[in-house]
Formats: sequence, C-alpha cells, structure tokens
Amino acid sequence: MMRKFACLLFLAAPAFAQQSDSKPVAVINGETITAKTLDQMWDRIGSQMRSQYEKAGGKAAFLNNYVNKRLIVQEAMKSGFDKRTDVQNDVAAAREASIFDDYVRNTIGSELVKASDDRAYYDQHKQEFATPEKLHIRHIVITEASNGPRAKSKDEAQQILEKISTALRGPGMTGPGLVNQFAQLARQYSEDGAAQSGGDLGWVEKGRLDPDFEAAAWSLPTGKPSGIVKTQYGYHIILVEAKQPAGTQPFELVKSTIHDSLLSQRMAEIMSGLWRLTN
Repeated sequence: MMRKFACLLFLAAPAFAQQSDSKPVAVINGETITAKTLDQMWDRIGSQMRSQYEKAGGKAAFLNNYVNKRLIVQEAMKSGFDKRTDVQNDVAAAREASIFDDYVRNTIGSELVKASDDRAYYDQHKQEFATPEKLHIRHIVITEASNGPRAKSKDEAQQILEKISTALRGPGMTGPGLVNQFAQLARQYSEDGAAQSGGDLGWVEKGRLDPDFEAAAWSLPTGKPSGIVKTQYGYHIILVEAKQPAGTQPFELVKSTIHDSLLSQRMAEIMSGLWRLTN
C-alpha cells in the first residue's frame, strides 16, 4: 500500500545564486534547507553527477530530488525503521566509509595527489576529454502498416508528411516559431515515443541513430526542416535545432574526476601511509 507523505513547501527562487546563505530554499515538514546547505550538498556530488543534473535543470533539479528522498527518510524514521539493528549497522558502516573517504581525500591524498598533478594529467591526456560534435534533433516519423489502428500505405504515409512539410514552410516558420510549430505537429502526428516531447531526441552524437537518419541529419543546416527521409523505421521529417561543435571538456569540469582517478591509482601508497600513521 502506498503511504501518503506529508506536503512540503518550496521557498526556493530559480536564481539560487542570489539567495543569502541563511535564506531557506525549501521546508520539508518543518525541516529547513538553507541556501548554504544546498550549496554544500551540490559541491559534494561530483562533477559527473553535477553535469547530469545541469542537463536536467541544474541545482533546482538536484534540490527536487533531495526533497523527495528526504520525505521518504522522514517517513522511515517516523515509523522507527532507523532503529532496526540491520539499519543501524548499515548506517555505522556508511559513516565509517565516509570518514575514511574524506580523510584519504583531504589529508593523506592531498600530499600524494596535488592540484598540479591533476592539471598535468589533464594537459597530457586531453584526448580523453574530447567531446564529439553533437546535434540537437527533433523529428516526426510516420510508418506504413498493413493492419492495426495506424494502418496506412506508403503513399498515405508520405501524403501526411507532405502536408506537415508544407505547414513547416509557411510564413513565420523560422527560429522559435518553427521549433514550436514542429513540436506541435510532432505531438499531433508522430508515431514514436518522442512524440509527446515534441519529437525531441535531445543532443545526439554520431553513431547513435539509424545510418540513413544520421546521413540526412548531419547534412542539414540549423533551423531548416528536411525533406522526407526514409529509414527502416518509417518516413521522417528532421529538424536540427542546434549544433555543438567537437571540443574538449574544460579542466574545471573534470578536475574532480581526475583527482579521484589519480587517488585510486595510488591507493596502495595511501594504505601504506595509513599503516605508518597507526603503527
């Protein structure tokens, strides 16, 4: 049976940077999360996870996820779940692991892996941080089918797309107006899982999609819909909403990952240092 969680009250404004440290950004059943606390949690999640959150809404998405988790934890504690012996053992083990990880990173690791080591690794291995060209793609797909609720011939499928293509080339069909119209038509006509998101396939690297689809997409200019493109999945109209050229991830974005990797490589030396400290 699903439990009903108590309501929470958000006080957060979108511009977190403008919040003072003590200003509440959320209240969860009387438990206040301040801007300072949020910043501290955000800084500790690691560069890779932070990058994923930034694609999904940034710090606001992270806060939303934390609030949902905190609601469940509050419910667990209210029921006494945290008093169980197995749970207390897990909490103790997690506390010990956290102390170990932080001590290794901040005390022992700081002597073995310095900031200059992180930078040197980055400069010498930039190929590891290369990012390929990406396209932000939308599409509308119509399929031919001999039976079922979407049964239609090849000619009928193409006629639908020709009608859509005409609508996309009407007056004002540039920039945001074109994108909005494309998204509306995708929701109305497209026959795949991306239809409800306006045909949005997100940012795509080469080699991830059907070869015929990619050949058409990578030849398109930004902001101009394609003609009818045939693939093994049906007939498409493709729109490249934006392009991101190939490049290299900046050092600031990956330095935490580099540091952790170098620490892991030197773990034997770290453990040896721990042994000397305790003997």
